[in-house]
Amino acid sequence: VDAVEEARPSVMNIHGRKTLPADTDTLVSEGGRQVNGMGTGIVIDDRGYVITNYHVVEGVGRIRVTTADGTTLIAHLIAHDPKTDLAIIKIPAEDPIPVINIGTSEDLLPGETVIAVGNAYGYEHTVTQGIISALHRSVQVSDYQKYHDLIQTDASINPGNSGGPLLNIDGEMIGINVAVRVGAQGIGFAIPINEALEVAADLMSSERMGRLFHGVI
Repeated sequence: VDAVEEARPSVMNIHGRKTLPADTDTLVSEGGRQVNGMGTGIVIDDRGYVITNYHVVEGVGRIRVTTADGTTLIAHLIAHDPKTDLAIIKIPAEDPIPVINIGTSEDLLPGETVIAVGNAYGYEHTVTQGIISALHRSVQVSDYQKYHDLIQTDASINPGNSGGPLLNIDGEMIGINVAVRVGAQGIGFAIPINEALEVAADLMSSERMGRLFHGVI
């Protein structure tokens, strides 16, 4: 309970509409079809920077973020890395926003208790518990997306959980939930937090560099 309560203010629910490519095997009009997207994000910088999965915000024109207290804000995509399926978005922040307690993924062990928090099927701040089932998994989820070195867990991870935190029993984020095995029960995956933070640092660095001007006077 303490672990979840501590993490809750830093967990954001993400909603938006995106256009899927037209399916030639169905009677879908040219230009694709609109679907409601949903996912989860985590505050990693008190200025309003939120990390999530890229597939959560990919193609979303208006990214709506709902905070733990029910406030809805419009976020902007700052940077993304399709290879690792991570993205940084930013929400308006007049005051510092609580940052999640970050742990390490270096010393994880199979059997360790973990907690997943996320926007499962649109049910905001859903909490599930399980264990680490295995480490260093490689998962092919499509012809163009393959994940490496994932944490496998049996904590229930459903559509909408993507981008949410995987916590240890002390409430520290040790992974970012990313995928489920279609047709399987009790098999979910998360990106180790150490790898995710390295990508996040690069993405935020790129955003800062984008604000600089270079030239000769």
